[in-house]
Amino acid sequence: MDRTPIPPVSRYKASYPPPPRLNWGVLFVAIAGSEGLVLWLVPQPYREFLVNLVIAAWPIYLCIWIRKLDDQSLSLYWALASFATGFLFSWLLWVVAIFEIREELLDHYNRREPVGLRLNLFMTILFSFVYFQYHLNRIAREKIRETEELVVSSRRSTLD
Repeated sequence: MDRTPIPPVSRYKASYPPPPRLNWGVLFVAIAGSEGLVLWLVPQPYREFLVNLVIAAWPIYLCIWIRKLDDQSLSLYWALASFATGFLFSWLLWVVAIFEIREELLDHYNRREPVGLRLNLFMTILFSFVYFQYHLNRIAREKIRETEELVVSSRRSTLD
């Protein structure tokens, strides 16, 4: 009897880099702690710039990662514009960047790697990048687990 192994199928595509695997709680503590240290240690003339830098570091990193998923992504431009404009317009541009990132994540994880990602609008407004990281960490763990399962099942099928 001919047993042709059926190759296992993954929801995730290997051609896309996995999301940043950082616990959302660690991210929140790192941002809050860094901002607190800047406010405590940095003299007034440099304080505003460094606070903006601390707040912008993770979103800009996240936008660079999204750019690897889709080279047409615009969120990096909005995040950099928000950081570059400083305090005056940065809050408005951050709102645009947050919703641009949200749309790009939903597009990617519901069209290219269809895992059924849902992002609550209220949670996006309140917790934005920490909320995104909560979901990205979960997706990264699932992607790693699924990859390991595919390797194990392919080994089993070749041994049978």
